[in-house]
Amino acid sequence: MTDGKEHIEPAVVRAWVTETVRTLGEARARIDSANVFPVADADTGTNMLLTVTEGARAVSALPDGEPTDTVLVAFARGALLGARGNSGVILSEFLRGFAGAVTFADQPVGSLRVATRFEAAARASYAAVAVPVPGTILTAASGGASAARAAADAGADLTGVVVAARDGSHRAMLRSPSELEVLSRAGVLDAGAYGLVLVLDALCRVLGADGLDGTGLEAEAVARGGSPSALPGAADHAADPADPTDLVDPVVSVVDGTMGAMATSTTDAAVDRGAGPGPAVGPGDPAPAVAHADGGTASVGLDGEFEVMFVVEAVVGEPLRTVFPETDGLDLADALRTALQEAGDSVVVVGDGVWQAHVHTDDPGRAVAAARQVVAGRAGLRQVCVRHLATQVAARGVHVGLPDALPHPDQQVPAHGVVTITSAPGLVPDLARSGAVVLLAADRAPEPEEVLRVAVDTSARLVTVLPGSDVAAAAARAAALLVEPGAGDLQAVEVLDAPTDLHVVAALAAAQLVEEDQAEAMRAALADVRAVQVAADGSLVRPALEELLRPDDEVLTIMPGRRVDPLVIDVVVGIARQRVPGIEVVVLDSGRDHADLELGAE
Repeated sequence: MTDGKEHIEPAVVRAWVTETVRTLGEARARIDSANVFPVADADTGTNMLLTVTEGARAVSALPDGEPTDTVLVAFARGALLGARGNSGVILSEFLRGFAGAVTFADQPVGSLRVATRFEAAARASYAAVAVPVPGTILTAASGGASAARAAADAGADLTGVVVAARDGSHRAMLRSPSELEVLSRAGVLDAGAYGLVLVLDALCRVLGADGLDGTGLEAEAVARGGSPSALPGAADHAADPADPTDLVDPVVSVVDGTMGAMATSTTDAAVDRGAGPGPAVGPGDPAPAVAHADGGTASVGLDGEFEVMFVVEAVVGEPLRTVFPETDGLDLADALRTALQEAGDSVVVVGDGVWQAHVHTDDPGRAVAAARQVVAGRAGLRQVCVRHLATQVAARGVHVGLPDALPHPDQQVPAHGVVTITSAPGLVPDLARSGAVVLLAADRAPEPEEVLRVAVDTSARLVTVLPGSDVAAAAARAAALLVEPGAGDLQAVEVLDAPTDLHVVAALAAAQLVEEDQAEAMRAALADVRAVQVAADGSLVRPALEELLRPDDEVLTIMPGRRVDPLVIDVVVGIARQRVPGIEVVVLDSGRDHADLELGAE
């Protein structure tokens, strides 16, 4: 029986943070290879590693002597602000729930209290997800919480409770293919659940317990007929959650104290857009509905062309309430989830005071506008990152269309990536489709840390930034000085002279025409671009065009604000073709709410 006086020392928490980063760093490639849900974009391991790395950075900034709860809260908050992808956001909320379960910071953390922490972490994780799906990191969190509570109630000491949580999460992970069909068909365990088990295993080892070293659960499952490389018939096996020995065949081996290779095929073909999930149950909670309000079910496959993530920060002194009458009374996180579900899927919102939001959508502008409407004047959006999922998958060298393939031997870190910064929401989809990771300066100029984040999100070693404004260029140059070990795979940031959005568009268009030396192609294109912004007034437009255009120009790009009369654009096209017969005219929607024309010639 525990006497209730054992507690987790701050030094143990700090050691756990360090060991978690090390463990996920070693397992990153294996987790990436097993990533087929919700999108087979092969980055779950990378996202979870970057998330905890930012948490570790926040912990390292604390002075010595801070109490346990302060260290845990710093870990969780750093992870929240640095969260990447669906799995990273959920993991950050798991950590926030774990850190926030204690009411008084000076109370000892005994076995019963740690069990309460695991329960709070699982509940927070479930609450963060708009449409929970079984067989994922959520189910692993729930399995760990239930096992921790059972162990604590049975009188286990603190280490015993943590080990029980790890083992309960592990058992849930091994059952994941029987709960989520896409995993069964791909022959993998859930990547996010795998990452969570490793996080808990790191804590076990820091507390002096044995790690998952090839004995125990995996050995038992393999002895019962499991295979380290396949999951035959897993979809037909109805595992009994109450029976720890009722495990499906694992796709996992164990190396050097951590779980090892997962046989996988990260393919688009392995993801079924029409498959509907079964119920997901949090610890002690009824099964949340997985049906949308219109009667449809949640997609568990490719659920949007783009991934959009952003941070919401409250204005000091302003209480945040939704402005939607139909959701009046919801807190901000719930209101954001409701709004983002109208714009896409894979919706996750986490935080308290500062929030991180994630959505997969076909319309990034709609998602951002929905969030702005929710927070209307009382909070701002920052760190708005947009990635085109299919392009990012291709950049990482992931197999497409080979459902029986092993992990791609050439899956690797891209050598070169591109970041674009813009305040024009209308440009975001095409900029992202070009292969760039886009930082949308939604409500204010970007900070260097935000530019560094999107540079890391390219997963490339060398990143070229097209800033789109002088202010953004200054932030990007400052970000280049922040690159250091621990910033993902990033080694260097180069900032090109792209002072307007039209320069950015021209540079990316040039990069699409070459397979090598894209940076050089962008530099050459930028040297030829001339741009001007003018009010959409006839007395101003003609002289501006006459000064801008040259006889040898080949392309005129027109980017009107939303208040520009379409007739004015027709006039501009007519003037341009009078001045330069045969010139190609491209019209782009900036999405900006003004009555100016931005004109670029090259």
